[in-house]
Amino acid sequence: MLRTLPIAPVITALRHLPGHVAADLVNVMHLRAFRRGSVLFDQGEEPRAVFFVETGRVKWHKVSEDGNEQILQVAEPGQAVGLVALLDRKPYIAGATAVEDVSAWVLSLADFDRMVARHPVLALQVMQLLGDGVRWLLEHVHAMSHRNAHERVASVLIRKAEAAENGERVIPLTHQEIAHLAGMARETVSRVLADFQRRGAVRLTRNAVVLLDATRFWAPEERRKLG
Repeated sequence: MLRTLPIAPVITALRHLPGHVAADLVNVMHLRAFRRGSVLFDQGEEPRAVFFVETGRVKWHKVSEDGNEQILQVAEPGQAVGLVALLDRKPYIAGATAVEDVSAWVLSLADFDRMVARHPVLALQVMQLLGDGVRWLLEHVHAMSHRNAHERVASVLIRKAEAAENGERVIPLTHQEIAHLAGMARETVSRVLADFQRRGAVRLTRNAVVLLDATRFWAPEERRKLG
């Protein structure tokens, strides 16, 4: 379910654009709300728009022929999903689903074409966002293929930690979401997280993981090797 929201003063993902370009974009974009579990677009669907996340989180996920889901990325405020469609105009290579209540700016492909013709700087901004996404994916693939289970989970936790109002560093992901991002079974992730809690690296809560001391992700002998 979605609904149109009042216009916000800034499009976070495109905040570096000149003011007059951002003002033009606001006139053709819509800030919409998606409730948790709502689908922004499905894998294989013909592309119609790109979504710039303003609040909340969106999982970008791919489903294999045998029905297994792999989360490619969890897009957060300031990031976008559906950008590849701006380049190749082919069906979305993965689906996008709100993992919590989300607001996102929606830019149709037709309006993007018109805006780029009028403001070429927009194309440069989108290319930068695409570049950031490709860089993240390459680093993610490299990390996941060269690290053991503890290192892979630690990488996800460090990357996804965010500051809470009480000053704690919180990873607002379920064990299943961490497992998808780490490319591992949920049971393995739960065992690793339990080990991290015993080491004093994290505290496990019902819906999140609290990061206490990242140095304790490594066993004492490993920490001595690191100096």
